[in-house]
Amino acid sequence: MKKSIYQVMLVALAFCATIEAQNYTTPFKPLTILPDDVYDLILGESSGEQPYYHVMELAPYEMNRPSDEYTGDMHETKYVYSKLKEYGLPNVAVEHIGNIKTWDGVSATLWETSPKTAKLADYEDLAAFLAQGSSSADVEAQLVWIGRGTKKELDGLDLKGKIVVTEAAGSRVQTDVTELGAVGIISFYAPRPLIDPIQVPNASIRNDSKTFCFNYPPREGYVLRDRLLAGETITVHAKVKTTEIETENEITTCLIPGSDPAAGEIIIIAHLFEGYVKLGANDNNSGSAAILDVARTLNTLISNGSLPQPKRGIRFLWVPEISGTMAWLEQHKDIPSKTLCVLNLDMVGLWLSKSDGLYCFQRTPMGLPHYVNDVAEALFHYVGATNKSFLATGAGRPEPIKPIFSITGSHEPFYYAVTAHYGSSDHEMFNEYGVDVPALMFITWPDNYYHTSGDRPSILDPTQLRRAVVITAASAYAIAWADEEGALKIAAEVASNSAKRIAVVQETNAIRINNATAADLTAASKRAVFDIEAYTSTEKATLESVAELAPSSAILKKYIDAQLLNIQSISELNKKSLENLARARAEELKVTFQPVKLTAEELKASKIFPKSTGLAAEKGGGVLRTIPREIYTKHGIRPPMMFGRGMTPGQEAPTGILITNSTEIARLAITGKNSILDIKKMLDAQYPNTESLADITKYLELLKEAGYVTF
Repeated sequence: MKKSIYQVMLVALAFCATIEAQNYTTPFKPLTILPDDVYDLILGESSGEQPYYHVMELAPYEMNRPSDEYTGDMHETKYVYSKLKEYGLPNVAVEHIGNIKTWDGVSATLWETSPKTAKLADYEDLAAFLAQGSSSADVEAQLVWIGRGTKKELDGLDLKGKIVVTEAAGSRVQTDVTELGAVGIISFYAPRPLIDPIQVPNASIRNDSKTFCFNYPPREGYVLRDRLLAGETITVHAKVKTTEIETENEITTCLIPGSDPAAGEIIIIAHLFEGYVKLGANDNNSGSAAILDVARTLNTLISNGSLPQPKRGIRFLWVPEISGTMAWLEQHKDIPSKTLCVLNLDMVGLWLSKSDGLYCFQRTPMGLPHYVNDVAEALFHYVGATNKSFLATGAGRPEPIKPIFSITGSHEPFYYAVTAHYGSSDHEMFNEYGVDVPALMFITWPDNYYHTSGDRPSILDPTQLRRAVVITAASAYAIAWADEEGALKIAAEVASNSAKRIAVVQETNAIRINNATAADLTAASKRAVFDIEAYTSTEKATLESVAELAPSSAILKKYIDAQLLNIQSISELNKKSLENLARARAEELKVTFQPVKLTAEELKASKIFPKSTGLAAEKGGGVLRTIPREIYTKHGIRPPMMFGRGMTPGQEAPTGILITNSTEIARLAITGKNSILDIKKMLDAQYPNTESLADITKYLELLKEAGYVTF
């Protein structure tokens, strides 16, 4: 549409107004917690191209892994190990921990034999064609269209000896169609068919020794569907060979030692394997490649004397996702106790504008409050501010202050978000009750190619990879290097952020109060107070955590104590502001304002302070899933099933109340500073849907009987 001159002038005026507003609110020279010269060295030494090249070597495309890799080190392990040795990293090792069984596809072809002859799929062409879990087969059978495989669509169909074609995921229809006698499945389900119609998901089915499944791209799937709907009789020949192999968890490690072994260490982790079958450029060879360059960058600067050796060690881990981290933690129970925090990089290289994505920083949970969040957030904001043009420097100077670009990468602003805690990756194994090491995650999301055949190096951006390297290296070094001066900087960052975060909670609850009706105004007022109190408690604990960086510093202690009082004052002012608003809203609604008053149940819960006995720390991660089932049954609570633990074959399906935030409840009870009511407040502040106070109490009583907490 052609715009008029008037429209163009309006757009230009709006643009200028935006520039003026942004310049007014954005400092000309943003500052961060690292000295300029330290940050500049890390930025200068970092690379986006080198991580990109690593990804091209590690996962150029999805392929069938050679069988001999299962009896020796995997290609990825050898590559990372050789690069670490080449870069001169100290303490490089490959650990083999525990035997695991893995499904492996050997070969698979799908040919149409009638009414024409054509090859439809070949495992050698694309490994994603064959669903993981598929069983061996050599069958010639007729195709039957079953739509989405609902019971209505399956009713009356003769599937005995047939291969079904479906637009649903193979795993969803597997049980129903095999019970009706089907011998195989062709699924053209895709999570984002309108974005990429040739995308094949990394899908799997249950390995039941009966069925195979070919995953088909939507573009070809629609053609097959239409032929069947038109009445064609299509026969195909499927030849599938699969096996189950026993192998090991391969974990590559190195450690840049600190000058003071007693000062602890920081861990930087990425999963090099997501199972040994799937390969993905962004998920997660990008994270593995990025931390490889973090290791190179920091080691180069420290070993050549450009940066002083940090006080604390920086350990790097390349692991099989979840299973490898759990195995490593089980093998090294001494390391978590001296680990200050963990940075997990899971999918960090996406070309963001092409996926409408953001580089997301996901914080630690409230149960593990820690200054690492503020350190990382400071770097995110700094990179964001210094990689915009007019927003950072004024309309007269279009270049950013400290650009992080790569020669072959994008020239885009830094698109990012700071978000709440989320699990489902290796950092959660450190956050897990029994390990209790504060761990956060960096991730590019959303990702239009996630878990599909489209996850190839072409979707990555060397500029984004370099930004991931700089932020990670700077965050880790800021903590590892921090002395009294560094600790004061971090404490000041936490203190200033605390006020902002509490203000956001006030804003959210102000909206809640303004939206309240006469019937729910009292509840909204109470929720507002509870949320402020939850965040106040968390902010105080976060500030107190900085003391571990300089435990003998009287200056740091004095500053922290003063700021704790300040946080409390800010909290009281925010609560008073919300109370004033609630009074005004009550007057507007013509109802009597009701001050916050605890119920009898809440009053009782406010006087009970559960505290960890230390038994969980002795046992390590996964302890909640080792509690005997009879204890869960006695308390009417469903045993947890997370990560495949908690049930053995032949056991009945679990029954009882589902405690969705059981791990966080346990974490919040570690210190003994939180009452049961405080735990409820913190759960409500974090999650949209949480357990009732009665269910939280019941779960804590279960933990008490199991020996993990005392009241």
